[in-house]
Amino acid sequence: MFKRISLVATLAAAVAMPAVAEVAINGSAEMDLFYRTNNTPNGDGKLLEEIAIVINLDGSDKLDTGDTLKWRLAQKVATDYRFDSFGLREAWIGYAGSWGELRFGNQMTNTYLQMDWPYGVKGSGNLWADIGAYAVNWGDTVAYFSPKWGGFSFAAQYKLGSQDDNLNTNGYDISGGYGSEMFNIDAGYQVNEDAIVGSSAIVGNGVITTDVAVAGARSTLAHLGARVRFGAFNLRAGYKTNKWELHADEVKLNQYLIGAGYGFGKQLVTLSYQHLDAAELNGRSFGSDIDQLAFQWDYTLSKDTSAFLQARYQKYDQPAHGFSIDGFSMASGEDNVTRVLIGTWTGF
Repeated sequence: MFKRISLVATLAAAVAMPAVAEVAINGSAEMDLFYRTNNTPNGDGKLLEEIAIVINLDGSDKLDTGDTLKWRLAQKVATDYRFDSFGLREAWIGYAGSWGELRFGNQMTNTYLQMDWPYGVKGSGNLWADIGAYAVNWGDTVAYFSPKWGGFSFAAQYKLGSQDDNLNTNGYDISGGYGSEMFNIDAGYQVNEDAIVGSSAIVGNGVITTDVAVAGARSTLAHLGARVRFGAFNLRAGYKTNKWELHADEVKLNQYLIGAGYGFGKQLVTLSYQHLDAAELNGRSFGSDIDQLAFQWDYTLSKDTSAFLQARYQKYDQPAHGFSIDGFSMASGEDNVTRVLIGTWTGF
């Protein structure tokens, strides 16, 4: 009789235990093998590869109030130049409910995410999402994400600056838009105070500098884009303006993008064109205009995996001495670069 009562008590206690918080692993893995021309000072080409594996740990717990506590810990593997340990990419805790979502900690900036996808895709991200007067992520951020109201939503992020040495390099990022089944419009605006930020940020008389904290400096980016989908066709277009201010110098850079895609069966074909105006230093042009064409053919291998062929051509209106964006040798004196790539991408 004693054993029977103990068994019943054990089962009852197990049923009465609170639900365990949920933890999920997700991410993506990409393999790229590519050949790029004009990759050495004497103008020779080079065969290169890149492996990008993103791992996200996501957790959630339903609170007694009805809201949800959420957290994320993320890293990017096999890219030793950034985000190569847990927490460097993202490490935040948040609370979500019908009122929206509030997050605290290391987060990707929303304007960057907006430019990265769905605008800087299919070979166009090198100019659209990888350069500009913006920070990719902030380590000391408070962010609010609104619910959707009839397709409208917005997000606001504030960088406290409390984890920077000597300087209070605070900033803010505001983004939003409208989305429907056929039409989307997206906009973002980011400001970084006391800092020159952004991959390939341009300051002074053409010197390329990245993420420098300087008292009185300011980096500003504004982005506006629109997307249309009808049947198997999709169109996207965007405008982006960058500005870096340092002491008496002000550098501006304007960018333009248009792209289209068509899907049929397991295949998707995408073509995009981008133009960068020559940068302006204190109102005077320097550097070079840049035009780029990018083509990509995707083939679906499964519901989570696709293979792709990508070709990209970039043209400068003058030889690229001292100013290059796409990774080819600035010393080659050439005015163009071509990259042909094959790869696979899988999500999990």
